[in-house]
Amino acid sequence: MSRSYRKIRPQHAMVYSVDEVQALFGVHRNTVSNWVGSGLEPSDGSLPQLFRGAELKRFHTERVERTRRNLRLGEFKCVACGNAVFPELSTVSLQRKEGRASLAHATCCDCGATMLKLLGATECDKVEECLNTNTPLALIDESKVNSSAGIGKKAGSRGAQWFTINDRVVHEWQAFAGKYDPKTVKAHLVSIRDFEAFLEGVQFSKVKPKHAGQYRDHLVRLLAQSKEKGGLSNSTVRHRASHLKAFFEWLHGQEGYRRLSVSIPDYFALPRSASAPQSKEQRKEYPTLDEAWRMVELMPEKSVIQRRDRAMVAFAFVSGFRAAALSALRMKHVDFDSRSVLQDAREVPGKNGKTYRAKWFPRTEAFQEIFLSWVWGLQDLGFQPQDALFPDGKKIVARVASATPVEPLASSKPLQDAFAKASEQVGKAYTPHSARHTLKALGAQMCRSYEQRKAWSMNLGHSDEQITEKHYAKMSQSRSSELMEDLCSDLVFTEEENELIIDYYQHRFLRGTPEYSAAKSLAEKRDKARGDCDVLE
Repeated sequence: MSRSYRKIRPQHAMVYSVDEVQALFGVHRNTVSNWVGSGLEPSDGSLPQLFRGAELKRFHTERVERTRRNLRLGEFKCVACGNAVFPELSTVSLQRKEGRASLAHATCCDCGATMLKLLGATECDKVEECLNTNTPLALIDESKVNSSAGIGKKAGSRGAQWFTINDRVVHEWQAFAGKYDPKTVKAHLVSIRDFEAFLEGVQFSKVKPKHAGQYRDHLVRLLAQSKEKGGLSNSTVRHRASHLKAFFEWLHGQEGYRRLSVSIPDYFALPRSASAPQSKEQRKEYPTLDEAWRMVELMPEKSVIQRRDRAMVAFAFVSGFRAAALSALRMKHVDFDSRSVLQDAREVPGKNGKTYRAKWFPRTEAFQEIFLSWVWGLQDLGFQPQDALFPDGKKIVARVASATPVEPLASSKPLQDAFAKASEQVGKAYTPHSARHTLKALGAQMCRSYEQRKAWSMNLGHSDEQITEKHYAKMSQSRSSELMEDLCSDLVFTEEENELIIDYYQHRFLRGTPEYSAAKSLAEKRDKARGDCDVLE
């Protein structure tokens, strides 16, 4: 079966053991050994072998980019998987032809496909010698120059450089950091590798307090520069300093590093002007609910992908889910009877691995109709509870009950693109996260008590109401759902809506104007909910 590694992306800053390389690529240990013989360089000369993610990427990129014209001696180009490989000797056979190029047969060690290669006289002799002496084909490549293991500095195929001298202790830290979310680990590694690059590959066991101080000053200088000139944001600077402080606190307790100065973590502390969060002078841009509806209303709906994108944007305002969670939803996560949606951390990527059920937010009924219309269309096609709620466009076809479940979107990129196109219609550039800000603003208008604000906050998946937390401690999910049900009723109005109703009863609108019609509709809605029969004209 053909196998390609193009979609496998090792993390540039991470360090992988042989077992981890096997798991990442889905290969046998012998294949990893074959790669090492073919030019994959371990981080150092010690055992067990470790590999930098950047080196794995370089090795596979160069294998794919090599063509038949620049193959090494003894190397074959596999047509099936696209890789340049040195096959196992046991699979190689030669067909010598006098006066003509010889033909070699072999089996690809990556995908098992049959490979053919025309050999010149010199290469044919060398391959035959390897067969007779049981010598790996990779050793006959005279153009290959082995780098000194452990020198710490490597250059990738695009000229990017990285250091490997600290890879072994970084790999130990990765084991310690397994308790964190993968995105958090990645962010910490970026900070650690940036510090390493700043010191030009100094071994961490030789780091002095002055090195930490120099890097801190470097971060402060970057804070003062514009992003166009390579500067960093206040948030990035604070996080990098925090990440390195935590790393060296951990490092001081490791064998071989206990002589490090205990004051090193303190030297990463930023001056007050840099450590304080930036003032929020710039208001976060988000649409009003009316503007959000205008965005959705103007989105095209001719093709199935356009209808999917329209439904995704609409549901962002219905559920308040973050982009990654919304893109990963399946049909089973939505309860259409209770008008709620479940973020199950076991199946949906939620912030901090949180599981919670969210009621559909009030005042989003028009958005809900668009979303429900999309769901009914999927059900007509035979989509089942295990199928994706927002599938890839190619998977939106008629299905049978026994079919393999349709997987959710691989990333939130389609949702981000949909928001970009929708907000263009109103001359803005909103992101999926702006829907959460819209709903938070709506909650500020509708909620009248600490308890209501707490319930609204829980429905958004977090608890940022400090006063509520102090007065009500932990609120149960059932109590939150009960309060959200009340807020979704026809008896709760925003301050603006209440003022319109009052102005209507005080006859402050001219009959026939849009304001008069809107106020009258609200007054009728309130009186109907209260059981009153007539609305005063």
